[in-house]
Amino acid sequence: MSADDDIAPEAHHLGSLGDLVEFLIDGWRIEAMHYADRSGPGGADGAPAAFFDLSRGLDERYRICIPDDGRTLSHRALVTAFRERPQIWKHRSPASIPRPADDALRPVEEWGPVVEPFPAALEIGPTTLRDVVRIHQIQTVDGTTIALTHLERHTSAALARFLVDDPDGGPVETGDLLVVDDVGRIYQAASLACRTLPGGVDCAVAIAPQIPADVRTLTLTVGTLGLRSSGRAEGPWVFPIPLTFPA
Repeated sequence: MSADDDIAPEAHHLGSLGDLVEFLIDGWRIEAMHYADRSGPGGADGAPAAFFDLSRGLDERYRICIPDDGRTLSHRALVTAFRERPQIWKHRSPASIPRPADDALRPVEEWGPVVEPFPAALEIGPTTLRDVVRIHQIQTVDGTTIALTHLERHTSAALARFLVDDPDGGPVETGDLLVVDDVGRIYQAASLACRTLPGGVDCAVAIAPQIPADVRTLTLTVGTLGLRSSGRAEGPWVFPIPLTFPA
């Protein structure tokens, strides 16, 4: 059969197997699959093709056509796709995580004011909240798991909220914090009081000054954790946070 007989070619976007894998990693679901022995306009002329109807959430839809191009998706490319997607749960060993280069970073004193004493003098509350960025990133380093849940942007600062997997609960001491953005600005960062939950601890990091609207990626690094159950846990846990702030 031909794609023209059943599926309108213009309704599908030309793509590759790598594109399909990236869609699945990003949370899309395959709702329908079709095959045509020739893909028609938009694909390789005469090549067989697979057609996928994808969905995510309640209202996101996408259709992709993948013609046979004679190539394969390599194991390395597949693993790289998982490694580069921040929302994929990562199990890392400390030696495999590169440390940021300090020579290209701008200390906070050079670019923005921080209220003192920090973080006690910060004004954080419902009236200062500007927006919330959903993150949902999970990283496990040598058996210790941190789940970064969301970032709250307030008038003069931000709060990064995360859960620490510690079955004994209790206070968590967060050490060696580093927060930088995609243009090399360093932010002041400090841990706030933690709250014990069943099976874990709810924590927050205060970040100042206010994150400028032109920032596209903010990277939070937690170097060490002090846990009641296992003592000092060595990281680092590195979380790149994509940002799109409203105007």
